[in-house]
Amino acid sequence: MNKKSPNVIFTCKYLLALNNQDNKNKGNTYVCDRKKDVNKMVGYFSDNKKKMIGMFEYYMGHTRNENVNLVLENGNYATDDDVERLKKSYEKYIENSNLWKGVISFNNDYINNNIQIKDLEKLLAKEILPQFFKYCGFKDHKNMSYIFATHTNTKHIHIHLAFVEKKPNYKCCNNIISYRKKGKISVDEQRYLKRLIELTIEREKVYTPLITEINNDIDNLKKYFSLQEKNFLLNDIENIELEEKILKLGELLTLYRGTTNNSNTRIKYNSIKNNELGKEIKKITKDIKKSLFSNKDSLLFNCYKDFNKKIDKLNNYFTQLNEGNNIYEVVSNNSIALTKEKYLENYIYNSIVNHALFQYKKTSSLSKKKSTITINDLILEIVGCRNVLEYNLSEKQKRKIILNNCFNGIDLVKKFPNKYQIERALKNIDEEMLEAQKEFSKLFQSLDNNVYREF
Repeated sequence: MNKKSPNVIFTCKYLLALNNQDNKNKGNTYVCDRKKDVNKMVGYFSDNKKKMIGMFEYYMGHTRNENVNLVLENGNYATDDDVERLKKSYEKYIENSNLWKGVISFNNDYINNNIQIKDLEKLLAKEILPQFFKYCGFKDHKNMSYIFATHTNTKHIHIHLAFVEKKPNYKCCNNIISYRKKGKISVDEQRYLKRLIELTIEREKVYTPLITEINNDIDNLKKYFSLQEKNFLLNDIENIELEEKILKLGELLTLYRGTTNNSNTRIKYNSIKNNELGKEIKKITKDIKKSLFSNKDSLLFNCYKDFNKKIDKLNNYFTQLNEGNNIYEVVSNNSIALTKEKYLENYIYNSIVNHALFQYKKTSSLSKKKSTITINDLILEIVGCRNVLEYNLSEKQKRKIILNNCFNGIDLVKKFPNKYQIERALKNIDEEMLEAQKEFSKLFQSLDNNVYREF
């Protein structure tokens, strides 16, 4: 495989803190040399002779001013006073904190075709490095001191970088915050920084438009699961099987809530425990989602298909970033694409479970108010349609009407043989009761006649 010149290169070395237990050098001479090294480093970073000068600055003579070629944590250039302050501060910081020094080197054409150096410096200070520190395990970037400077005195544009901990800021495996003991920046951490830099450089050109498209697809998909939208899928009562699943899920959720003493109006899908009942709830929830996305001709299916294509495109983009840096191993840490997928999935699951809970409560409350049972109610109960709602009539056909329509047709007797037997039996009972009523009435009539005769 032919390797091309990478877009971004990052190399990093470290010096252990003077008080680091792994540092074997404790002599006064070593300490003195380390503090001198810090002064030289800050001075080397801020050397204006190595500074990139813009065309406008060159022709207008603005090549020197009160600032020096050293970028601070806030993204601004340092002053001479800042340089002296930093030298003293770093002499103190290195007593307990490791000192990391790195070089970020660029393919010149890659930089020149995508971003202005000053814009990159601002983004590096305010966005890239804070995210990098977090990835490396540092708790708060505000407790880090970091400086860098762009140099153009070699073939490739490069940035010198240095950072230390101002105070204990590293989250250990036991959740204790202390100074970071290990000095080496891992290969994974180095790759993360390189990918982050490339994402930032290409943000306006590739990344931002792609993320915008994905967010638009998510918003479109959410409309199918929002009560405020006219195409709210979960209220499609023409789909009898879907409604039965929703009512069953609501019944399970009501039972689950009773076991957890959770009185909140809403349930978060991810908070459902993985016990026997919780697993059953999650299974039917996923089954409902699968049913909703099963129609390949539906707008929902095609919208979801477009969303997955954009996610694949984003994954391919990350792959290209890796290949641009000659990284050919499979990198599974694509948190951005995974976050988008997880967000949409959780939104759908939360919509399903909370709608199911609401529908079941509504069904149960209306069922309790019913005072009469009709033949149709009994038929629906026997064929498995429990907790039938007496919906208020609207433009849509209601559940009971739909079920009645299902019973009408040429092959009706073959499809539902029990329906006619039940209905006939009930009518027979009704007829027999009418006959009994007549006979009973005759009895009273005969008694009345006897009474008259006695008088």
